[in-house]
This record gives sequence, C-alpha cells and structure tokens, in this order.
Amino acid sequence: MITSLTDYEMNLVTDSEMLLTKNKIIQKVYELLGCLADDYKTILHSNTNMIVLSEKEAKIARGENYKGLPYVIMDYPRLFSKADVFAIRTFFWWGNFFSITLQLSGKYQDAYFSSIEKAVAKKLFQDWFVGCAPNPWEHHFEKENYLPIVPGENMLSSNLSYLKISKKIPLEKWDEVEIFMKENFSLLIKVLTT
Repeated sequence: MITSLTDYEMNLVTDSEMLLTKNKIIQKVYELLGCLADDYKTILHSNTNMIVLSEKEAKIARGENYKGLPYVIMDYPRLFSKADVFAIRTFFWWGNFFSITLQLSGKYQDAYFSSIEKAVAKKLFQDWFVGCAPNPWEHHFEKENYLPIVPGENMLSSNLSYLKISKKIPLEKWDEVEIFMKENFSLLIKVLTT
C-alpha cells in the first residue's frame, strides 16, 4: 500500500528550490564557521598559555539528523581522548539556534574547574547554561539537558564526569552570530587563562 502525501508534503516534494536553498544556507554556515576558526586561532595565539590548544586545525562536520534536523558543528580547539576532553564547540542547528559550548572532562575539568567557578561567582556567565544530563553529547537546551547558570548556586559541582557550559543565540539574529561567537570565545579563553 502506498502512503499518500498531504498537500503540504506534496508542495515540498515537488519544490526542488527548497532543497537547493537549504544547501546554500548550509554552505553559508560552513563559510561562517571557517571564518570563526581563523578568528578563534588568532584569539588563542594572543594568549600564550593557550597556544598549545591551537595545534590541531578546526574540525567542521555536518549531519542531517540531530533530533530530526540538519546541523553543522565546529570543534576548535579540540583535544579528545577517552578520559580527557577539552573542546569548544560551535553548533548550528536548523530551525533552532547557534551555540557555543565549552566541554571539559578528566584532567581538563580538574585544571579549569575553579577558574570557571570563580567566573560564575563574578557573574561573567550570565545567560549561560550548565550541562546536567548524563550524556555530554546532547546539545539541545531543554531542562533535562541544560540549566541556567545562577550565580550563588553551586550548580557546577555535580556528579557528572564532565563540565559543560553553553550559550545560544537564535537564528533570527543571524547577522549578530559572528560577533556573538568571537565575544564569547574570548570570554572563555580569558576565564581559562586567569
């Protein structure tokens, strides 16, 4: 038995321009992330304590199915091993947002935890969120995955094997994304080097 299409589905399946436009948008995201990778590298090089993090090039990848929707990620800097993770992930999620995330585990979590805790106390991470889910590889901002960072509440010291803080910007602010990312990347590097 063949399943019929709704009128809306028929309009989409017969509209080749829709997918061509989607591909153009994804290409623009790649170009934006490529420019950001260069900016991030410059920021890292201006902080001598962090130059070692810039040795690996940025990794940009895409997928079609994060919660059913296309996405593009860039990890830079990126140091991944089974026990130790230091990554700043820039994430584009179709229909939702851009985000920037610092993810630490193992020796990096141990090394930088107190710097982040002090920055939270100084209210440097207003409008940021802290990961609270058992799976560190989720990126949505639902309450089972992220909680707002509230200065004065000891929300960073959880029983998780990782520390993840993130901030997002809606897609409607597309023209502000580059500045948003550079400012927040700079904030993360400043906090980690203080």
